[in-house]
Amino acid sequence: MKQRHLEAILFVSALDVIRAAASAAGHTETGGLLLGWWEDDAIVARYAIEVPDPDATTSSWTRADHRAQDALDRALADLDHPWLGYVGDWHTHPARCGPSRQDEQSICNASRGYSQPLLLLVRCNDDTFEARSADQGHLHPLTIHHQSDDR
Repeated sequence: MKQRHLEAILFVSALDVIRAAASAAGHTETGGLLLGWWEDDAIVARYAIEVPDPDATTSSWTRADHRAQDALDRALADLDHPWLGYVGDWHTHPARCGPSRQDEQSICNASRGYSQPLLLLVRCNDDTFEARSADQGHLHPLTIHHQSDDR
């Protein structure tokens, strides 16, 4: 498979939602869904929504499909944007570490069910964000850009 270089365009307000969720979760991981659209070789993450995991720990957060689907349905109804859809997952790591092999495998597996690439965004405890993209089960290089909300 040809290596595809993708871009992630992350809206500042989506990053702020992730920061607030991380702060509220403290030393426990939390996470959720990224909502947006695709533009050529760019994944646009316009919104981040939290999907709580009552069993989250300091080193794990699991996206339960039924909770994620409920959160997605509510967000899409509330936001009412014609291009908006699921473009990936985000979660926090209370420790200073980026995406784990398990995180990468999870987004690769999820990408097999979509015709467009998916984005994984991990927020570390030092407020850095690391991202991975996957398309049809394979990781691809990714360049990150931040976008103000006035777009």
